[in-house]
Amino acid sequence: MTRKVLLGRVVLTAAALIAGIIPMFVDLSPSHVFNSAWPAHARLHEVWLLSTGGLVALISLYLLWIDRQGARSLGLATALMIALLGGFFVAAATMDRYGGVLIDPATVSLMPNQDRMLGLPANLAVFGIGLVLAVIGYLTARGAVPER
Repeated sequence: MTRKVLLGRVVLTAAALIAGIIPMFVDLSPSHVFNSAWPAHARLHEVWLLSTGGLVALISLYLLWIDRQGARSLGLATALMIALLGGFFVAAATMDRYGGVLIDPATVSLMPNQDRMLGLPANLAVFGIGLVLAVIGYLTARGAVPER
């Protein structure tokens, strides 16, 4: 494995952790899943989203580190990460249509740094970084990964 491929896989691994693993630590908390103000059905959907995201991230990690079928595995792992992270941006871009918010005023006090990072809502900053890492990881490794 070349250094470019290794670096690309490591960067894509960071994107997978941001997209599928970190949200579990943030959202399985009193501010989200265990928030008694949330309707029970909304909590079900949140756990479903977290489970799906975690499983998609695990599939991506499998493709990157175990399956390793060349450019095909790299492309599929990247596509899964972009779909998972991109889904957040679809939700953010359309939140006016369904009454969504990036920072919940009712739970902002429960969040570190008042739910802000780099001057932005933390979710927007973290998932934006994850999306950029997915693209950088793919571009770093794609030319050095053999076709199979």
